[in-house]
This record gives sequence, C-alpha cells and structure tokens, in this order.
Amino acid sequence: MKTLTLAIMIVLCLLFFKSKAQNYFNNRYDLFGKADASANVFMFNNQYFVSAGGLNPPQTELSLSVLKLDLNGIQLKYTHDFITNNFFYSTLSKGTVKINDSVLCTTGFRTNASASYGYLYWYKTNLDSIKYKEYGYSNKINFIYTQLLYANKYHYLIGSTDSLYTNQNILLIKTDTVGNEIWKKKIGIVGMDENAYSIDTLQGQLIIAGNRVVHGTSSTDGFVMRLDTSGNIVWQKIVNTNAGYGVCKALTLKDGNVLVYNRLKMYDAGSFTYNRFLIQKITPNNTLVWQKTYNASNAEADCIVAIENTQGNIVIAGQKGATDYSCVGTVNILNQNGDSLFYKEFYKELGSQNYFRDVIQTTDKGYCFAGFLIPVFANGGTGTEDIWLLKVDSNFCESALPCGSVVGISEHEVIEGGLKIYPNPAANELYFVCNFDNAITLKIHLYDLSGRLLKEETLINTKKTQKIDLQDLMSGVYIYKIIEGNTIIKTSKIIILK
Repeated sequence: MKTLTLAIMIVLCLLFFKSKAQNYFNNRYDLFGKADASANVFMFNNQYFVSAGGLNPPQTELSLSVLKLDLNGIQLKYTHDFITNNFFYSTLSKGTVKINDSVLCTTGFRTNASASYGYLYWYKTNLDSIKYKEYGYSNKINFIYTQLLYANKYHYLIGSTDSLYTNQNILLIKTDTVGNEIWKKKIGIVGMDENAYSIDTLQGQLIIAGNRVVHGTSSTDGFVMRLDTSGNIVWQKIVNTNAGYGVCKALTLKDGNVLVYNRLKMYDAGSFTYNRFLIQKITPNNTLVWQKTYNASNAEADCIVAIENTQGNIVIAGQKGATDYSCVGTVNILNQNGDSLFYKEFYKELGSQNYFRDVIQTTDKGYCFAGFLIPVFANGGTGTEDIWLLKVDSNFCESALPCGSVVGISEHEVIEGGLKIYPNPAANELYFVCNFDNAITLKIHLYDLSGRLLKEETLINTKKTQKIDLQDLMSGVYIYKIIEGNTIIKTSKIIILK
C-alpha cells in the first residue's frame, strides 16, 4: 500500500512540474518547398493554430492554409485550399477567433488579376473544413486585414475597398456568426486613400485605426476612429507619421483607455527611411493621456501588434531593419505610464529578413510570436520564404538558461542624440558611449530603490566609451538618471545580475 501511495505521489509531482514547465522553440515551417507567409497565431486548448499562405510548387497560387501545432511547436496537421490563379493572404494579426469549443474562424482576403474579396473560413479544431464565404463589393479590390467577434453574436471585418485603384475607402462589414452579411459600408474622404488595419471594442462601440494618404501621393498619416456599432463615426483623430508611411493601430486597454501605436519617420538616408515607434495613450473621448517615442532610429522600423499581458504591461512586437536589407523581430515592454521596461531582438536566420506579425501570451505566461522570414542571399541566407514561430518564456528567454528579467532598459539603449548605455542586465561594469554632434557634458547618477545615491560620474562628449565600476554593488534593481545642467533628461532602471 505504501509503495502504491508513493508511486501515486511521484506521478502527481511529475504532472505538477510538467504543468509548470516552460516551452521553448524557434522554428521555421515550409509547406510546399516554395514561399510561405504567416501573420496570425491563435492558442486554444494548449495547441497553436496558425493561418498562413503557401505557394504551390508551380508558384501559380497561394493557398489558404491552417497549421496545427503542439506546445513544443511540432506540426500535428495542416490543411490548404487552392483556387486556380488566386492568392490567399492571412491577416496582419488577430485574425482568428473561437466560435465555440470545437470551431474556429479565420479571416483574410483572396485576390486575382481583376478583383479581390475578403473571406471568413470556419473549421473544426481537428482542421476539418466547415464553410468558406467571401465578402466585399463586386468587381472591386477588397482587402480584409482583421476581424472582431463582437458579443459572440457578430463578426466585424475591417479593411479597405477600392474602385480600380482610384479612390480607396475603409471597408467595414458586419455579419452574424454563421456568416450572413448584415451590412457593409465604405467610410472615407473623397480624394483620400484609406486603409483600416485594426478593430477593437470600446465601451460597447468600436475603435478602428489605419492610415490615409492623398490619392496619388505616398506620405501617409495615421488615424483613429471611434464608431458606433452601425459604423457611424463618433470621433476621429489624425496620428502624426511625419510624412512617413506606416500602419497605425489601436488597442483598448483594461483600464478603459486606448493605446495608439505607429511608426514615426525621423529621416531618409539613401533608399532607407529611419523610424522610431510613436505610442500614445488616449481616453475613450479622445483626450491625450501621454505620448512618447521609443527605440533608436532604425531603417524601416515598425511596430506591428500590441497586447496587454497578465501583469498589466504592454507588449509591442515589430521589427527593425539594416542597410544590408536584413531585419530582426523586436519586442518592447511598457508600463501603463509609457515607461520603457524592456527591449529585445529576435531572429531565426541572422542576416535575413525576420518579421513579426502577431504575438499572443500563452498559458504558461510566456509568449508566442508568428511571422515569416525571407532569406537575404547576399548575407548568406538559404532557402525560400518560410513561416516563423518563436516561443519564449515570461522573461522572453529562448531556453531554460537565465537571460535577465523583464525590468529595465534594452541591452543597448540609445537616447535621442547619441548616448548608448549597455549592457542591461549588467554584472560588474556599465558602459556609456557618448557621440553627440555638439559638445555636451552629462552627469550620471546611480541610486538604489530607496533613493540613496550610490555613484556619480561625469560624461563629456569625447566620443569614447566611459565605464562605471559595479563590482561593489550586489545583484538587484537600481535606478540611473542622466542629467544635463539642472535637467534630468532620462530616468530608467538597470539590473545588476551576478
């Protein structure tokens, strides 16, 4: 009896620790040996469902594909469907919803040489197809970028519609849960080309965001609109892109306010546009709470999707590029006041184009990112464009080895103008590199969390690295301040980890 009891206890302990274990993977998936693209990941019953497109071997059609994977990223099954001479595109993010315990629904658009239409595709969790329906205006260019399941009764599909590329308007479609169209409408301004890329609920109404441009030009502004459930505009605002080109999106936060995020053009250099992230928090009535920019200026940098995690912080996935045309996925963590808590970069194939298009928080409190990678052959890239899924733990580590904590700045943080601070976490040394165009003198103060000043250094713009010795400090979280004259120009956290 004692032996049986002991055996049961061991099994229960193993199950407990297995349930607590973190999963990690950094995988690429090739459906047909040709180009594949993924932009949407959904988690249900501890399995991943990925909507994707895959070129068939003759490269004449892009399939409507859905992959099912286990917690370790191992592909269990996938299904695909082709229509001759057509290309299916999955959504930019958040394009899959749960209808019930056995049915999922994903959205996107199908295009050919003369027209395109949005779609809804229902399928069982074993990937058996249930139904496929298309939406939009006949003989037009209709794009659907994402969907919202509202009150478990209606689908709202959002995107754009265009009359032969002469006047592009926001397209908003409402259906019931079985796909019957209730209404569709165009929203826009004559002479402006407009796209909507995100939709969310806001106090029983809708909040959408996208970009708009004067027809025939290329410099866009972002916009955010609050709509009633019939699609009528309650208010709208323009979001600055500084004459750049970016995708503006909006997310309703748990405190009832709205996060608005897009990229902000800083300058052009050669064939590249250098951008930073512009993030705003606004009230439901369109009053600005705060507005901040993030990260150093990087080639073609863009913030793609934001979620609010279980800790109440904001997770923003995107990417940044380099002048060799490679790029890496990026993650920013902000608190509700917009303070930068963390930054990290990820890739599957270094020297290639690694794009994030979606992120979810998983049942083990980690994160799964979905996107795709495009090899850059000049940089040693091999193979074709493939689906990319990355699973990290709650601290954004890619393995069981410690990689720091989601508190503090990035490993290399750059203050606007040319001050680089690294590493974070630090061990025995912290480095400051000053490279401002004009002569400048800065003071660096390091404090413990009680506010006690521990170290004070002066940094003169000599365009060289200056070191602060940390050997006498214990592991923990500290605060540093950058001071110019009598003005504090930067306050942030640094982790010492020994």
